[in-house]
Amino acid sequence: MKSARLVEFGQPLRWEEKADPTPNDHEVLLEVISCGVCHSDLHLRDGYYQMGGTEKLFVKDRGVKLPLTPGHEVVGKIIKKGSKVSSVQEGDVKLVYPWIGCGACEECDLENPQLCSVPRSLGIYQDGGYSDRILVPDAKWLLDIYDLSPEYACSYACAGLTAYGALKKAIPLKKNDSLVIIGAGGLGMFASQLVGFLTEAKVIFLDLEGSRLEKLKELGFYTVNSSRSDIAEEVKKVSGSLGVSSVIDFVNNTTTSSLGFSLLKKNGKLISVGLFGGELKIPTPILSLRSLTIRGSYTGSPSELKELLQLVSKNKIRPVPVEIRNFREADFALNDLSSGKILGRVVLSEK
Repeated sequence: MKSARLVEFGQPLRWEEKADPTPNDHEVLLEVISCGVCHSDLHLRDGYYQMGGTEKLFVKDRGVKLPLTPGHEVVGKIIKKGSKVSSVQEGDVKLVYPWIGCGACEECDLENPQLCSVPRSLGIYQDGGYSDRILVPDAKWLLDIYDLSPEYACSYACAGLTAYGALKKAIPLKKNDSLVIIGAGGLGMFASQLVGFLTEAKVIFLDLEGSRLEKLKELGFYTVNSSRSDIAEEVKKVSGSLGVSSVIDFVNNTTTSSLGFSLLKKNGKLISVGLFGGELKIPTPILSLRSLTIRGSYTGSPSELKELLQLVSKNKIRPVPVEIRNFREADFALNDLSSGKILGRVVLSEK
C-alpha cells in the first residue's frame, strides 16, 4: 500500500510504501477510490487546536499517536474481507463512516460513536484514507452511496455530515424565522445544498470572501459580507429588528462567535461548529434573561449519515464543486486549504 503519512507534527506528510494489511474476522480492506481533504486534517498536521489567546489544545494530549495516515472522508472498493464478514461482498463500493467509538460506553450504546469518550476514529486515531488502501475494523461502518459518484460521496462522511448535524440542531424553524450561517467555505456550501430540504426559514450567509457570497446569491440566498462595519443592521433588514432565531457558526473564532451571539433574538440558538479557535465571552445574566441556547455540534451519527446519503440521492442535490488531485499531492492540498485557495472540496485519488 502507498500512503501519505504524518510522521512529525508541524512537518510535511511523507510518502511511504509497505505491504497491504490482511483483514481478520470482522475487518474489511478497501481500495481507496476517493478521499476528501478536510480542515480537521490541518489541525492534525499542525498538532494542535487554537483555544484562544496563546492557549493551545495539543492533539497528542487527546490520544493521537504518530506515525499516522490522515484522511477520514473515504469511498473505496472492497478487495478483501475477514472470515466473519457476510454483509458486504468484494467489489462493493462503499462510503466509510469514520467516527468509530469504543463500542462499550454510554454514547456508543446510544449509537452516537462520534461522541465516544475513547474514540477510535479513522484518520485521527487509526490510519485513514490518504492512501490507496484502508483497513476498516468492521463492515458495519460501511454505507451505500446509492447513485452518487465516489468523488462527491466521500465528503459527506465529514463535511456533509457536519453541516447536516448542525442544521438539524438549528431547527425547527418557522417560515418567518431567520437562520444565519457564518462561513461559506466547504461546510457552508454543503449547508446551502441541504437547508432548503429541512426548513422554509429565511437563510442569510455571512462570509469575508466576496466570490463565495456571489455564488450563494446566485443560488437564491441572502448574503452579507462580514467585513462590513454594519453587519448587524444588514442582517436585521432580512430578519427583522428582533434578531434571528438560529445561528450556525462554521468558523467559530472569537469574532464570529461573538457576532453570532449578538444576532440572536429571545429564545434563539447559537450552534458552534468550527474549530478555528477563540473565546466567547458573554454576560451570564443575558443567557437567562433572553432564554438563549449555546451548544456545540460535532459531525453526526451513522444513522444521520445514512439519512443524509438518502436525502442527497433522492433529491439529486447539486454537488459541491470538487477538485481531484493525486494522493502524492496531499500535503500541497493541505497548504492550499490553509491559505484559503479552495472553493468547495479537494478530493484525493489515484486518477
